Amino acid sequence: MPATSLSPESLLTASAEERAEYCFMQAVNQQLVWGLEAEHGWVMLSAEGDACTPLFPDAQTAALWSATQYPQARPKPIKLDELLSRWFVLWQPDEVMLMLFPVANEEEGILVQTEEFTQALKEEQGGQ
Repeated sequence: MPATSLSPESLLTASAEERAEYCFMQAVNQQLVWGLEAEHGWVMLSAEGDACTPLFPDAQTAALWSATQYPQARPKPIKLDELLSRWFVLWQPDEVMLMLFPVANEEEGILVQTEEFTQALKEEQGGQ
């Protein structure tokens, strides 16, 4: 089943790869993603020794994850152009990775570099 046709009910049980693809395609289609904001800014985690920030396709999936993993955070939308022009620029020197659509019952989601996300976005938008 293509990741873009996942139903809301099947999203949480989809593979990490399917969820990451779904999150990416939602970012392309909606021109935004959802992050988690805490008292001192965006939630940052450590996964496989890398600093990363989780990104989600919608507020509901972000809230579900944060309820068990980071309850002091709240979902916040990030426009895609702001993500690329502001946040990626700030995160790149620290090599912050993106964790695309993690779920609470898994240790980690798919990690991608900001450069990989940007390149895939350019390719996808060029193909539309």
